[in-house]
This record gives sequence, structure tokens and C-alpha cells, in this order.
Amino acid sequence: MKTNVRRIALKSEVLSLLLIVLLCIAFSIANPAFFHIINILDLLKVCSYPTIFACGVMIVLISGGLDMSFMWIGMFSAYSTSKMLSLLQVGQGIVMPLPVIFAISTCIGALLGSFNALLVSKFRLPVFIATLSSANIFMGVMFQFIGSEYIFPAQMPVRMIEFSKTLLFTTQSADGTPVGLHASVLVAAGVCLVVHFIMRYTLVGRSVYCIGGDEAAAERVGFSRTRTRLFIFMLAGAIAGLAGIVGVSNIQVANPYDFQNRELTVTAAVVIGGTRITGGSGSVIGVVLGVILTNIISQNLVLIGVQPEYSKFVFGILVLFAATVQGLQTKLRNRK
Repeated sequence: MKTNVRRIALKSEVLSLLLIVLLCIAFSIANPAFFHIINILDLLKVCSYPTIFACGVMIVLISGGLDMSFMWIGMFSAYSTSKMLSLLQVGQGIVMPLPVIFAISTCIGALLGSFNALLVSKFRLPVFIATLSSANIFMGVMFQFIGSEYIFPAQMPVRMIEFSKTLLFTTQSADGTPVGLHASVLVAAGVCLVVHFIMRYTLVGRSVYCIGGDEAAAERVGFSRTRTRLFIFMLAGAIAGLAGIVGVSNIQVANPYDFQNRELTVTAAVVIGGTRITGGSGSVIGVVLGVILTNIISQNLVLIGVQPEYSKFVFGILVLFAATVQGLQTKLRNRK
């Protein structure tokens, strides 16, 4: 009985939820407006596209690799799509529907992800080295052949700007400002549901867990490493492409540098949510909780007067805490 209670208490999802509750209580004491509906809706909007990115990162981590290219895949896909459709819109007067815009960026992301799969499967490069190299390749190709200048709202595809202003279940605040759930939150929720279903209830999802847990054993039971790696990186790339276009739409500016140096923040959220760095374990609900936790910290430490540099210190402590919990979970499982 004690062992079961200890195992539940050490579950990363439970610990993340507990930390979120404690932080919400602490921040609400320091800032009474913390629980205002506007702040909660803003938090959900801010978490939307990092959550989509984090789902892709989770898949690669579960397989036993660390992806360093997902932010550049997202930006390459979103910036290429925005620039191409901007030229069509300005030059030809063609306005693409939003689903087509999202589909184009997603397909570009999947194509770039397949390049990562080629490096990992055919050339047998470690995932970290392969994706770190491809990130620089994608960045260089984008700057050299596609562009590096900002695409401002006046030139952005009309449907992306409309999406950035779309609110659901709207009401009005005290000053008459419309308040509602941003559409990007539903996109993130849809991605989470699809990824959860794939990873938990399909054979290919189980193959990702098997390869991350023990690659040799996975091949012995019939899982193809090459096909599974192709699936992993194409799916992760497609998710990154969708996250990129959602993020650029929310910001309303296609800034090719906007996602730079955010890889570690998203990866930290995934690890804090319980996905093992060594592979073989992870869940979508943990990813969502990890993203919410990290964004609560990064947004509200500044509001209560803490210097931004200290948020990095807190992130470091949280990652160490998550790694320690994962070590205790492994120790408990081995003892059992």
C-alpha cells in the first residue's frame, strides 16, 4: 500500500499539477488579479503554440532522442508559407483559406522532418547531432533563398490576421473589451488529442515507446527502426510546422528570428512534464502541465517584481527536480 501511494505521489503529472496549484496560490497572494478571467485566457493563448511544439518534442524524446531543430522547422515552415501567400495575395489578389495555410506549413514541416529521419536512419547519426546540424541547414537555406526580412501585418495573409483575432465564447469585460477563448487554444487541444490517441492506441505509437525503451528488443519483436524513425520525425516535423504557423499568426508578424533560442524552454517543459530524457516514457497530459507550469513561472515572476534572470534559475531547479523524480521512479520500479 505504501509503495503504491509513493509511486502515485512520484508521478510527474501529479507533481506538476501540485506545483501549479501551489504557484497559483502563491502568485494570487502576491497579485490579487492573478485569477482574473482575462489573465487565465491570456495564459491559455500564450501556452497554445508552445504546447503544439512540445507534443512534437515529446515524441522524439520518447523515442530516445533530443531534437534541436524543431523551432527552426517551425519558423522555416511558417515563414515560407507566410511569404509565399503574401506574394500571391499582393501580386495576384489570391486569398487562401486558413485550413489550406495550415496544411501548407504542416506539409513543409513534415518534409523537413523527413530530412532528419534520413540523417538518423540512413547515416546513423545521433539524433542530437543530426538535428543540431539540420537546424543550421534550415536556418541558412531560409535566410539565403527565402528571406530574412520581417513580414508585417499589412503584408501578412488576411486569414492569418483574422485567425489571430478570433475569440470563442466571447463576453465583455468591465471596460467593454471583448474577452474570450482564443482559437489557437482549440488547435492546441486538437493536436494534443490526436497525439495522445496515436501514442496510446495505435501500433505505430507503441513502436515509438518500444524503440525508446530498448531499440534492440523492439527490432526483435518486429518493429522496423527505419520506418518508425521516419514516422517519428515526419510527425514531429508536421507538428512543428503547424505550431510555427499558429505562433506566427498569433504574433501577427513573420519574424524569422522570433523562435530563436526557445528550444531549451520547450524541452524543459516536456521534461518537467515527465517525459524521460532517456526515452521510453512520457504522456501528453504531462506535456500540457509542464508547458502551463513554465509559462506561469515566466509570466508571473516578472509581474511580482522578480528580475527576468531569476526565471532561468527557477527553470534550472525545476529541470533538476524533474530529473531527480525520474531517477527515483526508476529506482522504485527496479526495486519492485
